[in-house]
Amino acid sequence: MEVVVFVPGFFGFGAFGHPDRPLIEYFARVEDALLRAHVRPMRFAVHQPPPAGSLAERVRSLHDRIAELIAAGARKLHLVGHSSGGLDARLLANEKYSAVPPRGEMLGRIATLTTISAPFKGTPLARRIGRGAWLAVPALWFGSILASRGRLRLAGQVATVANLLKRATLQQPTPTDQLIAQLADVDDETAHQIRRFLEDVSRDHGLVDDLTPEAMGELNRGLEGGDRVEPRNFVSVSPHAGFSPIAFATAPLHRALYDLTYALTASPPRDGSPVPRGPWIGARRIALTDTSNDGIVPAWSQTLRGDAAGIVLGDHLDVIGHYESVGATFLRSGSDFDDARFRALWSDVALSFTER
Repeated sequence: MEVVVFVPGFFGFGAFGHPDRPLIEYFARVEDALLRAHVRPMRFAVHQPPPAGSLAERVRSLHDRIAELIAAGARKLHLVGHSSGGLDARLLANEKYSAVPPRGEMLGRIATLTTISAPFKGTPLARRIGRGAWLAVPALWFGSILASRGRLRLAGQVATVANLLKRATLQQPTPTDQLIAQLADVDDETAHQIRRFLEDVSRDHGLVDDLTPEAMGELNRGLEGGDRVEPRNFVSVSPHAGFSPIAFATAPLHRALYDLTYALTASPPRDGSPVPRGPWIGARRIALTDTSNDGIVPAWSQTLRGDAAGIVLGDHLDVIGHYESVGATFLRSGSDFDDARFRALWSDVALSFTER
């Protein structure tokens, strides 16, 4: 049995809702895109890491999940990690990473390792947001969940985030089940799943320290030469932040958040990391500079040594199916990401499973 294991990133989750009828998925429409790319029969599995826990905690949880899949009969594994999920996968497959038990047999089962938008060298955003911002994080992430459901208009977005920020100042950063059910228009069980997830985010946020460029630089020095499976890296970049009358008129909160995160991420590398090189996916492209990023992760951080399997014009959430043209984004980047670019990206990802 071959298994494709999807590893979500920062604030990552599997899905909310009934297992057979998920309402909200982290990797939205990805399985369908892979099937359209004629991936040979494989089983798909989505790992659910501690959403904001430390890298060590996340990699240990992935180790346990992979062990379960092997026990269930998986003979060949294809790891696909988005954002910090790409780091989790790389660390698991690196012989020199010692925060998990010896895994000789497990490493032999990992056939391919694909990363998308992964912060191999960290992100300045982690250094700049500071720990004080974490009380606001559940409010903002809940807003993104609502956006993926397409439920809130401007008045609702502003009122909801204001309500949650108010709760944050009272040390109650997560909404109640009732509020979630009402605003997201979900059943009681799904609302309860979302609330528990938001509580995990607000309680454990060790990952923010691990993702600073300084912390990742130190970690990478100890991992050199230990990659059993060379990661295949896909890079996402989005348009430069700046005033967009249309975006501000139609979705001011979404655009303001993107402009803020883009500006906080836009820093040149301190270690001389190169701007990525590789083929563009889709017809649209932009000129890359040493401050290019996708609103969350710099382009220079998304490859190990500068070589990309593909570069796509899209923001950090576009590439996992949360894009504007399907009404499911919280970042209004102006990338004009669409179904064609999404399918082209994941069709190239699918090649990873057959080329090695």
